[in-house]
Amino acid sequence: MVSLFKGITDHSFSEDVCFLCGASICLAERSIEHVIPKWLQQRYDLWNVRVHLLNGTAIRYRDLVIPCCQRCNSIYLSNIEQEVGAAVSAGTEAVIRMDRVVLTQWLLKIFFGFLYRELFLPLDRRQANAETIVSPEDMEQFQMLHYILQSIRVPMQFDCIGSPVPGSIFIFELKEPAELRFQFHYRDDVVHRCLQIRMGKIGILAAFDVGFQAIEGSEFFPKYYGRLLHPIQFDELAANLFCRARVLAINPFLAFAESPRGVTMHVTPPGRSPFAAMKTGDVARMLSHMTGLSLEIISPSPDRRITFLEHDDGSFRDLPIDAPV
Repeated sequence: MVSLFKGITDHSFSEDVCFLCGASICLAERSIEHVIPKWLQQRYDLWNVRVHLLNGTAIRYRDLVIPCCQRCNSIYLSNIEQEVGAAVSAGTEAVIRMDRVVLTQWLLKIFFGFLYRELFLPLDRRQANAETIVSPEDMEQFQMLHYILQSIRVPMQFDCIGSPVPGSIFIFELKEPAELRFQFHYRDDVVHRCLQIRMGKIGILAAFDVGFQAIEGSEFFPKYYGRLLHPIQFDELAANLFCRARVLAINPFLAFAESPRGVTMHVTPPGRSPFAAMKTGDVARMLSHMTGLSLEIISPSPDRRITFLEHDDGSFRDLPIDAPV
């Protein structure tokens, strides 16, 4: 087994190296890891559905794979997929009750997997020898996430801020569209390390920020726990999370200590709020981008933004799943 720190510092990004542990993969041990797991692709009929990457490449979900050694694939990652798959099949409450570490590992694997896949695709699709969408130098910016991902294979304890995991995770129950093709959606912001995933009636928002939004959003997001949300209401919550991730002004100070018993990750709390103020209109512009609705509809005037979440008196808006919005 490759040690934690060696798996990160000596990681050679290539098709012949395991994305997780960094071990060279010989032909006999070669395997691939689907970024969006096969059980999820089968559940929502995603096998031939195409997703667009940063350079505009449209790639089928079934081809969205990354190199992985047999040990990491068949033991560590397989255990996580089984646990998450069983919870998703059981429904929202089962996902809410999940071990947050396991859920965070699964979400981070997907986020990191998209990024890793883009290491091997040209930025300019017209030039086969062009530089890749994401370079190995770019990946150095994500070393912290790669360290955390090692908790899949190395025993690790997290000493974080306001959260049992090094991230802010919010889970909601959604109303489910009748058509299967509208029941799954994934979106992320690579630069600001956050994602949104919708799986039928289950909606998850995640920011890999060592728990900062778990504190800052402790009053806003839980207001909608237990509510049946329309997908566009979930998008509005995602717009808030993505905008807050973009104004994170303090990089967390992390310390890793490795011992024979495992690894401890400690986060030093900041002395002040880690977030800068959001600018007027940030959420409106983000919501417009996410929903495809014009900014004029979302924000009729500079000082006004519509909300799909609440009525003018602050009461919750119960939007029927087939409601025009």
